[in-house]
Amino acid sequence: MAIDDCTQTLRLPVARYRFRFLEKPTKGQSSLLNHQTDFLGSAWRGALGHALRKAVCITRQPVCDNCALLDSCPYPNIFENRTPSDAKMLSRYPLTPSPYVLEPSMREFDNEDSLINLGVTLLGTSNDYFPYLVHALQVAGKRGLTSRRVELELVDVEVESLSKGEANPKITNGWSASIFSKKPLTPGEPMSDWNPPELPSRIRIRLITPLRIKAGGHFVSPTRFNFRAFASNLLRRISLLAYFFSDTPLELDYAAVLKVAEEVPVLNANLHWHELARHSSRQQTKLLMGGLLGTFEIQSNDVEDFWPYIWLGQWLHAGKGCTLGLGRYVIEPQFDTSRSPDKQAIVLGPCRL
Repeated sequence: MAIDDCTQTLRLPVARYRFRFLEKPTKGQSSLLNHQTDFLGSAWRGALGHALRKAVCITRQPVCDNCALLDSCPYPNIFENRTPSDAKMLSRYPLTPSPYVLEPSMREFDNEDSLINLGVTLLGTSNDYFPYLVHALQVAGKRGLTSRRVELELVDVEVESLSKGEANPKITNGWSASIFSKKPLTPGEPMSDWNPPELPSRIRIRLITPLRIKAGGHFVSPTRFNFRAFASNLLRRISLLAYFFSDTPLELDYAAVLKVAEEVPVLNANLHWHELARHSSRQQTKLLMGGLLGTFEIQSNDVEDFWPYIWLGQWLHAGKGCTLGLGRYVIEPQFDTSRSPDKQAIVLGPCRL
């Protein structure tokens, strides 16, 4: 099956939230806001996972594997989602991809203000556990983030505004009114049908956090980067997420798709390797998580069949470490100035935090 045969069946329920925290450092503590180069994705994921498990686990078993509440408990269904025994994909792996993505605010990219922002994307049925995540993030903030244990007070939660046009549902230019004050807390309505806006004449992709993708068993460097490596990783991620967290799995002829991707040239690539490291409390060691940052461009005519997946990838990220915020990118449309204004598609990517 060719890639263009599946563009109309791309259905994956996605909801995106923005959690806003007020920093409350004590005397002598350094402010998180002053550490603009810190990437807090790993700290957020660890703090959220710890707080959520402590809040919802009633059996207090050390591991979830043999728990009688495994199928109904929010923690394993978000952080340790088991691969079903009858799964046709990842049958040799114990866990599926996680149905969430964290997006720590990046000062050089997101809007600056006096608050600590955290974007949270929830896929499929994980959106049903939204109230549990709100409570867990409140607890995590009070406990303090990073080794500095700076206390954060959750002051607001917003849901991203989505318009559902018949032909081209797209992101609007902001966030909805606060849903934090509503009791009981109810999740936002997820976006399911991903029909992207009209293609611009050229697409520029800006990598916001390190993109870690492998080809031939090695991480792709700036000099070895190509569209095939990017597209194959992104399509595999979307295919797995659609299989496990939607009712419409994709069925693509990957060999044919990747053959097409090989012929797509990358233009004006301005990429560099950016190294990051995080401390793993489980392994008691420092783990490197560097990847590619920068921009590259592709001609729209070359990637028309890939466009829905490239568009959706702005919410799902690409490469390794997506759950903690790596592989985040946005689309910056480049328009042909010879086109009349009414023919120039307006493409708005995911709202900044």
